[in-house]
Amino acid sequence: MAMNNTDDICWRSVLFVPANNVRYMQKAFASHADAIILDLEDAVLAGQKAEARSAVQGGAAGLRTGTRDILVRINRPLSLAVRDIEAAVCEHVKAIVVAKAASAEHLALLSEVIDERESALGLSPGYTKLLPLIETADAVARLDEIASSPRVVAIVCGDEDLAADLGCDPGSETLISVKYRLVLAAALRGIRPLGLLGSIAEFRDIHKYGSFVHRSNAAGLRGTLCIHPSQVDVVNSGFAPSEEQLKHARRVVEAAEAARKSGAGAVALDGKMIDAPVLRRAATMLKAGRR
Repeated sequence: MAMNNTDDICWRSVLFVPANNVRYMQKAFASHADAIILDLEDAVLAGQKAEARSAVQGGAAGLRTGTRDILVRINRPLSLAVRDIEAAVCEHVKAIVVAKAASAEHLALLSEVIDERESALGLSPGYTKLLPLIETADAVARLDEIASSPRVVAIVCGDEDLAADLGCDPGSETLISVKYRLVLAAALRGIRPLGLLGSIAEFRDIHKYGSFVHRSNAAGLRGTLCIHPSQVDVVNSGFAPSEEQLKHARRVVEAAEAARKSGAGAVALDGKMIDAPVLRRAATMLKAGRR
């Protein structure tokens, strides 16, 4: 299978909702989340897994909009993962969130199950994408191979599980260093790096949370998981170019285009040279603004 085209993956805010909680689904629907994860894993008690599975497709159909994708987080034991995938794959689900992604082989095995389900439903091959959660030290060591797996369009750390496995605090520099590696791995593979340089559990102090988002955006992360609707607007704003940034990017592109037409070999704007990397960043920012 060919590597994924991620042009339509514009996730900034990715909001978790238990798949069997109608009230939380209603709150999620009223939010401006770019994507909603219907959770079959940690948010669902062991005795309620079957009930949650049966609610996934109806929930996905009700929550999906023209500008919002629906994802489903599956369980780690293979016996549960297969049942989760069989329940989740449908036209309304954009991607499967893989809890405790282990390796390229792990994702290949899950992809075989997805292949079979897509074929049975008449969906095009590769219709269902993957978002791996990096939650173990072993997964960190295999970050590049996980990021390069077919179907993968974005990648993110599962902070609490990873911190427990590494023996550190979720907000520690140790975990932040992993997220820097994640940005690099995502850039090499052309996928979307998600995550927060800070705690996603912080939803009461929105000002503090906003500072986490600002720092994360500057570090190259392009969105984050959210656990509460109050975080969504802060995330959407913080991971989007500001009007001032877009205005400057347009000026850079216009100045470079004017220089090209006049045959000038170099061009400056506001006392600074516009070289290829500067022009590339400006073009990327304008593309993000259009999205």
